Amino acid sequence: MSKLSLHHLRYKQFSSFMLTSCLLLTSACSSEKAEPLLYQVLAQDFIVTVPAKGELFSAKATVISAPISRRGMQNIAWLAPEFSLVKKGDVIARFDGEAMTKESHEKQLDLDINLQEIIEKNGMLHLQLEEINKDIGLIAQETQFAKNFTIDDVRIRAKIEILDELQNTEFLLAKEKYLNWQNDSFSESSEGEMGLLTMKKQQSQDKIKQLEDSLSQLEVKAPHDGLLTYQANWRGEKPRAGQSIWSGNKIAELPDTSEMKAKLFVFENEAINLAVDQKVSFYLNAHADLIFNGTVESIAKFPQSIKRGDPQKYFEVIVTLEKQQPKLFVPGRKLEATINIAKKEQQIIIPLQSVFTDENQSFVYLYNKGEYVQTPVTLGQVSLSHVAIISGLEIGQKIALTDMGNS
Repeated sequence: MSKLSLHHLRYKQFSSFMLTSCLLLTSACSSEKAEPLLYQVLAQDFIVTVPAKGELFSAKATVISAPISRRGMQNIAWLAPEFSLVKKGDVIARFDGEAMTKESHEKQLDLDINLQEIIEKNGMLHLQLEEINKDIGLIAQETQFAKNFTIDDVRIRAKIEILDELQNTEFLLAKEKYLNWQNDSFSESSEGEMGLLTMKKQQSQDKIKQLEDSLSQLEVKAPHDGLLTYQANWRGEKPRAGQSIWSGNKIAELPDTSEMKAKLFVFENEAINLAVDQKVSFYLNAHADLIFNGTVESIAKFPQSIKRGDPQKYFEVIVTLEKQQPKLFVPGRKLEATINIAKKEQQIIIPLQSVFTDENQSFVYLYNKGEYVQTPVTLGQVSLSHVAIISGLEIGQKIALTDMGNS
């Protein structure tokens, strides 16, 4: 590099340094002399609006629920496309019945085994009872014979023989009594065993019937013609194939599109002074050039999350529509809305940043002849950026936009 070029580069660096130093010095001087920012109080049209987003829904609809089952949760195998037109009797949803079919076959096998056990037990008990009855009959004959042909004349037979026959007769009577008791006891025990097997058979039959009823309800059909819409759960998720769902839970609707409403969600930090009967204007995302109107019907008492994993919470607002548009108002269509909180009217409006608070008293710094006087004010309607003043200020006065108490 030549000496001339080197001197030229050093001159440019020096000039840049001097220029930067002058700018910083000028800036410092100007900041020392800068006046606080002032705002001149004026009467303006004060309109407070709150943004919202949401969707259309039907005020009246037929609820479609998962079939009732004692099995608890069921798996969705197939779903009809959402927003499709269905006819009465069309299949809307089909649930997976493989596990129930397998269990039904197992229970049928248990029932067949149980029936075979009943047949075998019944045959065995019948044979045992026949043997006992045969013994009873035989002993009865022997006892009767012993009674009829016993000779107790000591002139004919020896006393010892007579005693033996008497003892034999008593033995036969006792044995007959025992066999009768055994017959009664066996009948009672056999009734208990058969009752247990019969109870098991009934339980298996009841379980099979329950499974058959559940299998017959695996297909959910449309009760009437309509437009099919699915319902999101508390996490904002709609039903899908493969998802597990509790029996009896709501999965879809067949809405009556003749009466539509709007469901809006307002961010909790922006939900200022929401009230019933406030006017709402909105447009559909699919038709942004068309503006529609409505009125706030109800407001949720508490905010809640509307999307899984999103910590932000929203107030749910239901809006009654001013006019129905059957061709445009379809359930589930997304929309953007504006809720009018305050009507258009002339008021004294000042920026919210110019209002300060001390011991529950709101005040501003009023500018008067180079001085700033702390002046109490009464606040009215508040928006996200401005506030209406009821008393304390007059049109034409000037106030500071910054806190002058610390200056």
